[in-house]
Amino acid sequence: MRKLENVLNILHYCIYRAHYKFHLLFNKVNPGNLIQKIPIFKRRYEELGINVQNEIDKAFGDKKSGISVTVAGGLLGSIVFLLLFDISILLKKILKIDTFLSVEYLFALGLIAITISYLFVFKKDKYLVYFNKFEGWTRSEKRKYGWLSLMIPIAISLLVLLF
Repeated sequence: MRKLENVLNILHYCIYRAHYKFHLLFNKVNPGNLIQKIPIFKRRYEELGINVQNEIDKAFGDKKSGISVTVAGGLLGSIVFLLLFDISILLKKILKIDTFLSVEYLFALGLIAITISYLFVFKKDKYLVYFNKFEGWTRSEKRKYGWLSLMIPIAISLLVLLF
């Protein structure tokens, strides 16, 4: 169980980092950023002592309740759901059961996926401890786990297509 918890937290962390980096990259071409450069808005923000870009970056990067953590949690739950779905289809084919997967069945799989994600990643904010641990990774470790985290959803998606 410890290994599953570690894998899910690595996946969650890598998705979080990727989403936050995409946000930073998108800032360079975001037309919404042009609004804050209009002189009237720029003066007003300076009067209020607000740096809009820093506030947006904080909203995305907050590890406790930021946008990137929320997106990473949702994607993690989706990946776990797809994995459970793959396993159920595989078992259905191995056992040669000819039934249609009903909405109730998919709903139950969703609840199981949410429960697994909650117990291994989000309960008592376990992911924050893992995030602090993963921040100490070397650049090569971050790349390695980043690529592995990219390959996991791709492999699961391919399994869905194969079955």
